[in-house]
Amino acid sequence: MPEEDVVLLTQAPSESWFEGFVVRPNGKVLATRLDKPELYTFEADDQDAVPQLVCTLPDCNSLINICPIPGYEDEYFVLCSTADLELVSHRDVWLWRLVMGSDDSIPPKTIRVTSVQDDGFCLGVSAVSDHVLLLPDGKTGCIWQLGTQTGKMTVFADDESMKRGAGEGFFGVNRLQIVGDYVYFTNSGGGKLCRLPVELDSSHAEIEIRPAGPVQTIVDDLPSHLDGMAVAPDQTHAYVASHIDGHLHKVQIDPATGNGTSHVILSSLDSPTGLNLVSHPTDPRKSKLYIVCCGEIEVAWMPREDNPWEAIRNINSAVKVTVTEEVVETIDIE
Repeated sequence: MPEEDVVLLTQAPSESWFEGFVVRPNGKVLATRLDKPELYTFEADDQDAVPQLVCTLPDCNSLINICPIPGYEDEYFVLCSTADLELVSHRDVWLWRLVMGSDDSIPPKTIRVTSVQDDGFCLGVSAVSDHVLLLPDGKTGCIWQLGTQTGKMTVFADDESMKRGAGEGFFGVNRLQIVGDYVYFTNSGGGKLCRLPVELDSSHAEIEIRPAGPVQTIVDDLPSHLDGMAVAPDQTHAYVASHIDGHLHKVQIDPATGNGTSHVILSSLDSPTGLNLVSHPTDPRKSKLYIVCCGEIEVAWMPREDNPWEAIRNINSAVKVTVTEEVVETIDIE
């Protein structure tokens, strides 16, 4: 995939930090702002789209991440907290439910679901159902299971592959995605992509998902500071991004064995923090990979390198770069 197969769709307010996003059924993006309690939306296929503020959640200063709720057309869980990005910590973590309406002129319905006992640092959230979630904890180095109806947190999986180890970066297990009978996850500090076999059982309302075997390491030669992951539905490949070096990696996976190989397919992205792989609206044989980049992050612990996006970091409008083939789309959000 050549680097010129990229289009910069839009830019949100400068000096903002976005960590999570979803693509709605209508093609619009919902993105959570990590440095403020704000949720934004824009039309992903409109290169002139200006991101619009959807809502602001109370009693927090950070919207950590967002995930769709299985079985519900346009509803999402949002994880929020009072965060200190310089100290890499957060407290007073809450889970909210967001119900989008068919008419975007009407504000969405927001429901406070439960407090989250988080003594580590959960940057990701993935829903098994409307009442069971998995939370990857990069600081503690495990995956938690959260019951939305009870607020109960239990350890879902705790493995050495989830620990930070001696690698660079603050976190161990970081991103998580449930695909088929596996939970895929990255280890940010360890430079790993792994998967864990699971069993799904909707007859047990408080469990619904359980490990069904040992963790399989797909690749362990990725760079540190992994912050975005998207696994293909057929599990033959995945995309992983590093927010420090700006590289996008494609990992080829043998679905039967879990063995994989990786290579860089795109470089010089400006701090990519999230990935999302969706079906192409006009060609079901293809997929669109969306990349959200948080751009210029002013925190002392994050090193930065010059790259080709430097000159447009503080432009607060849509900018078209180059398009030769519609394969990868980036959302450069500062």
